Amino acid sequence: MLLFPCVIRNTIECAFHEYSIVANRIVDAFRCGGFDLDCATIEKKEAAEFAGRKTMGKKLRLLFIGNSHTYYNDMPLMAAKKARAAGYDCEVTMIAHGGWFLAQHVAEPDVRFDILFGNYDYVILQEHAHPFGPEEKFFEAARKLNAWIREANSTPVIYMTWAMKEEEAVQPRMTKAHREIAEEIDALLAPVGEEWWQYKKNHPEIEMYAEDGAHASPAGSDLAASCIWETIRADLEKK
Repeated sequence: MLLFPCVIRNTIECAFHEYSIVANRIVDAFRCGGFDLDCATIEKKEAAEFAGRKTMGKKLRLLFIGNSHTYYNDMPLMAAKKARAAGYDCEVTMIAHGGWFLAQHVAEPDVRFDILFGNYDYVILQEHAHPFGPEEKFFEAARKLNAWIREANSTPVIYMTWAMKEEEAVQPRMTKAHREIAEEIDALLAPVGEEWWQYKKNHPEIEMYAEDGAHASPAGSDLAASCIWETIRADLEKK
């Protein structure tokens, strides 16, 4: 009976020794390429984790200016949640009224004040979409808003919207106009409209539109939020 504790101890030591050998073999195999691992995937994961540590808690303030294509499904909040998931302490503000053009926002004193003194990092601008145009009205408003955004040391983002469900042929005109003004004022471009139709073709099982065939469904708003956030994230990574 006195030997029983010794037997247990020896058994435990033996098992631990064998476990250590197996663990070391796994580590050695990993280092020597003994497993079929995707090194690129591992490197990307490590880079993402490192980036997350770098951005953890970093303040980020976003201002969205537009109409119902901005406020539908609380899309700005979706974008903020994606920024927070990436480690940013993101705050979001929205100035949006149904059916408004950017020119109407330009005429509102609170919009100018909020841009100049809101301490925003990025200001996202969304023009009237359905029907789209006239382009010069859009361009003039974007130029004015851009001047305030630059004065505030913020970065403008042009949010390209999408054509109506039965009017895909209108999208090239919308795309051209948004790209043109973004290039002119040196703004970031979130090409939601372009990605919208490509995603719709690749995923016909997902309904991108609300019942009215104009506004976004929750899935459509999520795509818009993702596109806007990825546009901002790419810019942040350059800084």
